[in-house]
Formats: sequence, C-alpha cells, structure tokens
Amino acid sequence: MRPILVVFVVITLFISGPGAASEQESEIPVFPNVAFTALDGSAQIDIESFRGRPVLLSFWASWCGPCREELPELQRLYGELADTGFVLLTINMDSSPSIGAQFLKRFGISVPTYRMNPRDAANLGLEALPTNVLLDRDGRPVMYHRGYAPTVPDEIRQMVLAMDEQSGGEPSEP
Repeated sequence: MRPILVVFVVITLFISGPGAASEQESEIPVFPNVAFTALDGSAQIDIESFRGRPVLLSFWASWCGPCREELPELQRLYGELADTGFVLLTINMDSSPSIGAQFLKRFGISVPTYRMNPRDAANLGLEALPTNVLLDRDGRPVMYHRGYAPTVPDEIRQMVLAMDEQSGGEPSEP
C-alpha cells in the first residue's frame, strides 16, 4: 500500500468524526502486514500475528529527544493496559541495533523492541520520530500521530479502553 494512501485513510477517519468512524470502519484498509525482527535478532514477528488485539506501533530512535520523553510513558502505559490484551511494539530506527539496545539499557527502559527492513519503513511513509500508529483489533489504523505530544499516551489509553469495552474485555477472533 502506498504511504500516501495510508495517511489519507487515517486522516479521513479523524476528519469524519466519531459518529462516522463506525460507518467507515469497514472501508479503512487493514495496516500492511509488516515483519519485525527482535532488537537482539532472536525472533521475528508480523502484525497479523496480533490480530484480535489492539496494537501500538511506536517508531523511535536514540538520537530523538522527544522519543526519550515518550518511551518511559509508553512503558508505563503498556504495564497499565496489560489486562486488555494491548500490544506495544516499539520499532527502533537507529542505524544499528546495538545503538538502540544501549539506549534502552542506559535509561532503564524495557519495552518490546524490534527493527524493520528500511525499505518497509520507507513504504510506510515515516517522516518524523516518534511516530505512533494505533491499530484496532481488526488491524485497522485508528490513530496516527507524528511527533511528540504529552497527551498522546492518554489518547491511546482512552482508545484502547474503549476497544476493550466494545469487545466485552475479550480479544476478538482473528
């Protein structure tokens, strides 16, 4: 899928407002099934393996000042929402996995961290860090936020809790 199309669809969802979101939900394409490799290279996952659960993709790098603010907030959020089935996938965009690993160790951050093929990242249209994409239980993007804002973790929390409430607290079948 072309990056422009993904951004357009997400923007259309938010411009349409909350009432129109449920009407358009089936029209929003599922996020591309991108593969990620664990920061230490030990495992590979893909987005489809988390279908049925809310997933936050958070793209960051060690040189990104706002990412240093946001990652500890996302770590707290991840712990807080664990009972909802919430999945946090942080994707390190540093030039080397060891740089990202050193950063996490230095700041005592322990979140699920992965890497991705740079070509896939370019195809997603990532233009700023941090970038957060929240996927609903069907794998559709319901939030896209470029850059840092202190309100983003709370917005994510509210959206994930709303998804949990809609599903009755149970993950939907993939």
